[in-house]
Amino acid sequence: MRSRATAIFLVLMLAAGVMATVPAQAGHNDDDHTKNFRQLALEEIKLGKDVYGQGSDLAFKDDLVIAGAYEGTAIYKTFESQPYLKQIGFIPCNGGQGDVSVMGDYVIVSVDSPLVGPTCKPEDTTAASAPVYAAGLAWEGIRIIDISDPTRPEYVTSVDIPCGSHTNTILPGKTKTHVYIESYPLSGQGVDCNYAVHRKVQIVEIPNADPKKAKLLDEAIDVTPNIGCHDITTFPERKLMFGACVSQSIVWSIKDPAKPVELARITNPQMQIHHSTAMTWDGKVLILGDEAGGAAAGGGVGGEDSFIGAAWFYDVSDPENPELLGHHSYPRPPEMGTDAITGARPRWTNHNFSVIPMKDPKKYLFAVSYYLGGIAVVDFSNPADAKEIGRYRRDNSQSATQDTWSSYWYNGRIYTNDHASKHGVGVYEFDGTTSMKTTQFFGRGPLNQQGEVNPQVQIWSFR
Repeated sequence: MRSRATAIFLVLMLAAGVMATVPAQAGHNDDDHTKNFRQLALEEIKLGKDVYGQGSDLAFKDDLVIAGAYEGTAIYKTFESQPYLKQIGFIPCNGGQGDVSVMGDYVIVSVDSPLVGPTCKPEDTTAASAPVYAAGLAWEGIRIIDISDPTRPEYVTSVDIPCGSHTNTILPGKTKTHVYIESYPLSGQGVDCNYAVHRKVQIVEIPNADPKKAKLLDEAIDVTPNIGCHDITTFPERKLMFGACVSQSIVWSIKDPAKPVELARITNPQMQIHHSTAMTWDGKVLILGDEAGGAAAGGGVGGEDSFIGAAWFYDVSDPENPELLGHHSYPRPPEMGTDAITGARPRWTNHNFSVIPMKDPKKYLFAVSYYLGGIAVVDFSNPADAKEIGRYRRDNSQSATQDTWSSYWYNGRIYTNDHASKHGVGVYEFDGTTSMKTTQFFGRGPLNQQGEVNPQVQIWSFR
C-alpha cells in the first residue's frame, strides 16, 4: 500500500554501485528484463476518453483485479490467454491515495486527503479549503464500495476517521471484519491530526451482513513514539499482526481483534522508513520494506548488500523475540525521473511486495516493486544471502516514466499497479512461478485462489 511521505523526517541518500545487467530482450519497446520474465498485458486506468488515473494498491477476487487510484476504483477481469486483462468497471471518487481491500462484494477504500464530504458525488470529492480542514470540519477516512456488479461499482457508505486513512488492512471474521487504519499526520487536519498527538492505529468494525453499519471503535492502538503506521499485515491463523510504523516495526497478538496486544518492537538503525510488511506462508519470516527517502524525496540503491531501500528479513517463529536474518536491496544504481509525477530525482526504492507460495516449503521468493526500478523476484531462501533471480523494467523513453507502486503474485502471475498515469495495471509471467497453481496448501485444494485475496492479509500456510 502505498506511499506519500513528508519531508520533515525524510533524508535523501544516494548509493553508488555497479552490477552487471542482462541485456534487454526483444519486444516491448526494448524493455530491460531477464529471459524468465514476460509482460503479458499493460492497461491504463481509464477515467474517460484519453484520461487516465494514477494507480496505488491492488486487491483480488476470483477473476477480478481491483485497482486503487487517486481518482477512484477500477475493476479488471483477468483471462488465461489474450487479452489477459480488461477494465470492466470504474467508479469516479476522488481522494488520495485510494488504497483498496476487498471484503466479499465490498471494497474498502482509503482516503487521506481532506475533502468537502464523504460520498462520490462531485461536490463531495473536491478538496476542502485550508480554513475548513484546519477547523477539523473536512472529511477523510474510508469509503465502502459495492462491487457485486463489477461493471457498475456503487458507493455504499463511509466512516469519518480523524487524520484519515493512508492505507487499510482487514482482519476477516465470521460475522465481523475489523479494519486497521494506518495513517500519520500528512494533512494537518484539526487538533487531532498532528505529529504531537496522533501516534495511533485506529480500528473500524464492519458487520459482514450489513456494511452500512460500519463504525469507528473507541479503542485505538498506541504506537508512540512512532507518528503512526504505514502498513500492516494480519495473519489470522497465527492471530498475529505486523506493522511497519515509520521509525519502528511492531508485532501484536490479535486474539481480541478490537484490542491488539503488543508483543515486540523492531528497531533497525539502518532503516529510514519502516514502510511495508509481508509474511512467508509458513509464518516464520517477516519481510520489512524500507522506503528510503520516501516517495517525496526519492531514494537510491546500488547493490544487493546496500542498506538503502532494502527488504529486511526477520525470524518471527517466536513473535516476542524477532531475530534479524539478513537484507536485500536493488542491485543497480538509480536513475532520475523525467516527468511531473516522479520529478527530476531518483525514485528507486523498495515499495509494495508479496511472498510467492512455492511447492517446496523451504523455498522463499517474493515479488517486489521499486518505483522507477520496475519489478523483480528475489529468492530469500537463505535470508543472509538473498539474490534477485528475475526482473522487468519497461522502456521509459516511450511514454511517462514507469513508477511501479505495487507488485503482487496471484494465481500464477504477477500483477502490478503504476502511479504513472500512462502505465496502469500490468500482468507478468515469471518462469519460476507458473507451475505453482497445483501446489497443495493447508486447508485448501489446488492453489487456484478463489474468494477475496488481499496482499496484506496472510490467509494461507503449509500443512
